[in-house]
Amino acid sequence: MDGLLVFDKDKGITSHDLVYKVRRKLGIKKVGHTGTLDPMATGVLVISIGKATKTSEYILSSDKEYEAKIKLGILTDSYDIAGNILKEEKVIFNEEDIKKALQNFTGKLSQKPPIYSALKVGGKKLYEYAREGKEVEIKERNIEIYKNELLDFNGSDEFLIRVKVSKGTYIRSLANDIGNFLGTYGTLTELRRIRTGNFKIEDSINSSDFENMSIDEIKEKILPMDLALTNLKKIDLDKRFLNKFLNGQFYRLNHKPEVDNYRVYCENLFLGIGEIRFIDEKPYLKMKKRLIGDL
Repeated sequence: MDGLLVFDKDKGITSHDLVYKVRRKLGIKKVGHTGTLDPMATGVLVISIGKATKTSEYILSSDKEYEAKIKLGILTDSYDIAGNILKEEKVIFNEEDIKKALQNFTGKLSQKPPIYSALKVGGKKLYEYAREGKEVEIKERNIEIYKNELLDFNGSDEFLIRVKVSKGTYIRSLANDIGNFLGTYGTLTELRRIRTGNFKIEDSINSSDFENMSIDEIKEKILPMDLALTNLKKIDLDKRFLNKFLNGQFYRLNHKPEVDNYRVYCENLFLGIGEIRFIDEKPYLKMKKRLIGDL
C-alpha cells in the first residue's frame, strides 16, 4: 500500500500519535508525517504510506496556509497559550493598528524560531535546551509571508488572521513579532492549518473518524504519491527503454533540460523522480528515487 492520506488533525494529539494510529490500523510500519503540527493545533497533516515516504521532503518544502488567533498583551515561554505565562498586561488596539502590523509582516522577512521547537542547533533540539534551562543562540532564518489577512477582530486585543507562508515559518514566532511591533506581547491562542501544498482541509479525513473506517474506505481516500511532486516538471519515457531505465541505465534526452529533477512517467504510469546527468556535455535522465514496484 503506497500513497498519501490527508488528515484533519484533532487538537490535543501529536503528529507522531497520528502516525502510530495509521501504522496500527493498516498494519504497515513504513508510515511518516510531512510536517509537525503542535498538539494545540488542528488541521491538515499529510501522512505518507509505503514508498510515498520518499516524497515527504517535497511536501515539507511546500508553502502552507493557516488560520491563527493571536492574543495581545500576553507573553509565554513557548509563544503560544500552552506555555507558561511570563508577562501580562491590559492593552487596547484598533483595527487600523492590527492591519498595519499585518502589512509589516508580509513579504520576505527574517524570523527567529521559538526556543520551544524541534529545530536542531548543535545536533540538539531547541526544546531540549529550553527544558534544561540552558541558553542557546538561535539564528534568524529567511522566510516569506505571501498573504497576511485579517479575518476577525474583537475590537481590543485579540484577532484572527489567514496567513500563507513559506517553508520554515513559525506562526508562534509571528504572533510574538506582531506583539513586539505593536509595543506589547503577542501569543498564539489557536492555530488551524488549512492547506499544505496542494492538500486542502476540504479533502481531509477527520483523525477521530479514521479509527471507525474500514480498510476499503481508507483505500478509497489514499491519494497517488505524485500529487506531492506537482512542483516538479513532468517528463515521459519511451516505453522501449522502460525496463533498462528502471534497472539503472541512463536515458538520453533529445532536448535541453529546463530543470535538474523531473517527475518521470511512461504512458501515464508514474515511475519516480529522475535527475539530470551530463556525460560529454550531453543530457541524460537517471532514476533518483524509484517509486514504482515491480512491473
